[in-house]
Amino acid sequence: MADYILSRQFLEDMAAFEKSASARDLENVEKAIAAIAQAPDLPRRVPSYYDPSSPSYLYRSGNLLIHYRTPRPGGVEFLNLFWPKI
Repeated sequence: MADYILSRQFLEDMAAFEKSASARDLENVEKAIAAIAQAPDLPRRVPSYYDPSSPSYLYRSGNLLIHYRTPRPGGVEFLNLFWPKI
């Protein structure tokens, strides 16, 4: 399992998400974070070209989209959390 950190933006996104999330949605986020930390090179990840000098990826879990990067071997940084805001 990789060491991981949550960026300030990810923490802010999580706080906003938790206000309207169901228990199932929260469980989905926890499982997705664990899956990414376990194997950051997941086959369903999609490259994100937000910062070409530090490649990042998008991973979909249900209706959530998690933006993360691997700044060093064995490390994952969670950058953003996206979800449909209705």
